[in-house]
Amino acid sequence: MDENRHEDNHQNSSCIRSVIRRIWQLVVTILRQFVCCPNYGEEYVPRREEHAVFAKPEARLLVVGASDTGKSTFMRQMRLEFGDQYPVEERRRHQPHIRRNVMDSIHKLVTAAARYEYAYSTAEAENSAQKFTEWPPLVAILENPDIDSSWPDSIEFLWKDPAIQKAYQRRNEFHLMTNADYFVSHAARILHEDYIPTIDDILRMRIVTRDAVTKTYELMNIRMTLHDMGGQRPERIAWVNQLDYPSAILFVASLSEYDQTVEEAEEESKNRVQESLDIYEQLLGYSPFDTTPVILLLNKTDVFSVKIKEQPLKKYFPKYEGPEGDETNAREYITNLYVELTKKYKKNLLVRYTEATNRDNFRAIFAFVSNYVSRRIMSIGGMY
Repeated sequence: MDENRHEDNHQNSSCIRSVIRRIWQLVVTILRQFVCCPNYGEEYVPRREEHAVFAKPEARLLVVGASDTGKSTFMRQMRLEFGDQYPVEERRRHQPHIRRNVMDSIHKLVTAAARYEYAYSTAEAENSAQKFTEWPPLVAILENPDIDSSWPDSIEFLWKDPAIQKAYQRRNEFHLMTNADYFVSHAARILHEDYIPTIDDILRMRIVTRDAVTKTYELMNIRMTLHDMGGQRPERIAWVNQLDYPSAILFVASLSEYDQTVEEAEEESKNRVQESLDIYEQLLGYSPFDTTPVILLLNKTDVFSVKIKEQPLKKYFPKYEGPEGDETNAREYITNLYVELTKKYKKNLLVRYTEATNRDNFRAIFAFVSNYVSRRIMSIGGMY
């Protein structure tokens, strides 16, 4: 009797499971017809791109900040890690930009040396300086594929001369690109007729971003779209209109610019860190971003660690009370300037220190950003 009762119970359980399974299949069929196929009765054939969208959560990130802080370098690192890694033909197209970085840098150094009335130590250096005094001829040679073979030697004479080195030590007093020393010291290679830009060249090159650049990457656990917004003053007005309610904002700021002024500012003496803080506060005040988390990337830590031993922070920020030349205290002071603004607007803030041209550092930082955004998206429903 017990055995029969046990057998009946087993059969009843099987029937119940079978009914539940059929009901579930019916529900799924109905949902597909009404949700996925608005035209009821038509056969639904999912497209590949639709399947990809539903398969992964999607994140949309704004990459913003002042000019020359490293936003574009961050985007290039993304492409190297998750994109096509810059094929040779693409690298060739960057050749004029990189050569312009060399010429622009040496021109500004020569101009600064003349302003400070530094005398050249050799006749070769003095003669070479004459070639770089006027900017228009330098622009003209960039349009000519046949580079004069004497240019690399002239740049080498200048870079080794104490007059140019003394001008370089005062680079915070005029507007010189961050990686000027890299490009000037590699002039012979870059100005060679067979030159093809390397990955390191591309990571360090300086090109002004005039328009928004949008890239989407299919990562392992998330589909991520990044919007690199122009950092020049005229482009900033478009930030708030570019994307409502992004998943997160990556605000890129440079630690190393505390002793520099804004090149495009009408007020010549405006400090670059103060300019960045003003932009940051303006961003925090945009109502569409009220609930958007901010990830602050304080960039160029490698440049900052060298500069802080040469240029006292208190000279540019009189309220700083820490020991001079102390990298940790100086870094915390600048960080707290952003933290206090964030508290004022009651926003969520995460801070990370970065070295944008360092690929290992980028991988660690991006892993953190990706994991944080993924967890946040999943916690609010899978797509944001």
